[in-house]
Amino acid sequence: MKLSDFIRANIDQILDAWEQFAKGIPAARGMDLRALRDHASGMLCTIAADLDRSESPAEQEQKSKGRAPRSAKETYSGMHGSSRETAGFSVNDAVSEFRALRAKVLKLWADSSPAEPPSARDLTRFNEAIDQALAESLDRYSTDLVRYTRLFSTLLSSSPDVSYIFDVDARFIYANQSLANLCGRSDDDMIGKNFLDLGASNALMLQRQLQDVIDTRLPYRGEILNKLCEREATFEYIFVPVLDEQGNVEAVVGTGRDISERKASEEKIIRSANYDALTGLPNRSMFRDQLAREVKRATRTGLPLALLFIDLDGFKEINDRMGHDAGDRLLQQVAERISACVRGTDTVARIGGDEFTVILTGVNKLLHVEIMAREMVDELAKPFPILDKAITISASIGITLFPQDADTPEDLINNADQAMYAAKKSGRSRFNFFTAGMQESAWARVKILDALRYALPLHQLSVYYQPIVDLATERILKAEALLRWHHP
Repeated sequence: MKLSDFIRANIDQILDAWEQFAKGIPAARGMDLRALRDHASGMLCTIAADLDRSESPAEQEQKSKGRAPRSAKETYSGMHGSSRETAGFSVNDAVSEFRALRAKVLKLWADSSPAEPPSARDLTRFNEAIDQALAESLDRYSTDLVRYTRLFSTLLSSSPDVSYIFDVDARFIYANQSLANLCGRSDDDMIGKNFLDLGASNALMLQRQLQDVIDTRLPYRGEILNKLCEREATFEYIFVPVLDEQGNVEAVVGTGRDISERKASEEKIIRSANYDALTGLPNRSMFRDQLAREVKRATRTGLPLALLFIDLDGFKEINDRMGHDAGDRLLQQVAERISACVRGTDTVARIGGDEFTVILTGVNKLLHVEIMAREMVDELAKPFPILDKAITISASIGITLFPQDADTPEDLINNADQAMYAAKKSGRSRFNFFTAGMQESAWARVKILDALRYALPLHQLSVYYQPIVDLATERILKAEALLRWHHP
């Protein structure tokens, strides 16, 4: 039987044998059966048709060198090469497929007619056809590889993100244009250098991370503040190991992205959630968190702390008379004066309106707290230059101590608040320390207010009228109403 007829009659058997070989190629393990046999049937039919066609000696010579003119613009061999490049086959993988195809066809043909020696002409023509198909496949493989390399190179070089490839010695073997520009170098000048050579900030840390990726064969993702070039920027980056067929790391690839704007937005959100926009001081939320932390620290170290609650006297009148702009400027200057009275380790916060708090840590002597509170009262009593005017206010300060007065943040706040109101009642522009009597008075006041809520429905209120008489005429002009509460 002629080889061309044998190929047509046994094409499925040939493809089955070829498929078994292809399954052993690492790049083919993830491919489905249809992809493995893709274009192979068309190649075999083309070869069979070529065997039946007459051929000149010149054509035979060109074909044996893989230089014969193509039968069509798009051949099955070319499509095979393109599909293999896309699938990730190496050149050796693609060549080995044709070697296997040659061997399988010739063996099956010889086994089909053991008594009849193979035709020398068919053998020669078949080998020439296989060589031509291989040449067309590799040509398309190479063309696609060059094209995709060009596309990806253009993509990476035009990307605003940095892209890089390191060898196993943690030296650059590729750096895209964005990374080169960031480092103030050409992309060629990056090759062969490591982070230490480039003078990168945190170079040792980056080198260690790269080595860990190589040693563990696991990706690493991180963030870094870059001070390498003309500006400071925060980058998030990733190192990913590239493994060869034996599972060894042959390179490390990755990308990095400038997230400075995102970080700035995040910091702005965090700041607005924790700091007062007008004065820049910690707000109520951050103050409470800080007080809780300081209470825990004081419990651990045994060093007492003091909490000062400051309320401005007469601020509302200033705000109403001079406007909110003047009120805002006054609050800013108050914040500055209070901050100037404390140490760097203390915390000053604005918790709302005209209310401020101060956490004094490591208080060894009560005298130090008194001196600081007196300084604040004196400083806040001095005139404030606002809109070409000298504005005078005062401050009432309540002080409570941990652990003498309370052992929880909430109780400390309540105690300082009560002490502040006691200072206001005592004449303002002064400070008061919290005492147990204040708490008893506060509880008594709370009980009275609570009982008063039920006075009306329980008919405990009575109105008494006292006449107001004109002494000259003895006529009743009006009456004074007195509301009396008959509490049991």
